[in-house]
Amino acid sequence: MIKPLFLTAFFTAFILAGFAQTSDDEAVAIINLLGVQKKEAIARLVPVDAKDSAAFWKLYEEYQKKNAPVAKNRLQLYETTASSYGNMTDGMADSLAKKYFENRMVQEKSLEEYYKKIKTATNATTAFEFYQAEVYLLTYMRAQIMQRIPTYGEFKAQLKK
Repeated sequence: MIKPLFLTAFFTAFILAGFAQTSDDEAVAIINLLGVQKKEAIARLVPVDAKDSAAFWKLYEEYQKKNAPVAKNRLQLYETTASSYGNMTDGMADSLAKKYFENRMVQEKSLEEYYKKIKTATNATTAFEFYQAEVYLLTYMRAQIMQRIPTYGEFKAQLKK
């Protein structure tokens, strides 16, 4: 697997962006930068045969473009969540949870769709390696974010101190 230091650097910009309000242009720039870095990580994690390389990378680029709005939405959700901590209500919490569920379901459906496309264009092993790499990177990114942003319960506890 990729060294943790590489992955930490890989997601630093994304995590830091979650603490500040970003404009649409800034969000797109962050997502594009991360897309380039993520492609490098995928290249390390998914050893594609020369005969399958063109098909794989064409589909991977398509996958990245399709998921850019999902990533932008996720970034906005992190910002909305952070800005809601000061006046959280049950309704806001429920709305945020539903938006996170929807974002994750869209991401998972897209991952399944591109697994199938890559499998058809290359082979099941390459598609599985793509799937594993994507899940690994998404899981790592989510864990890094969760380690740096307090939960709402932790936030409330800090206010009481």
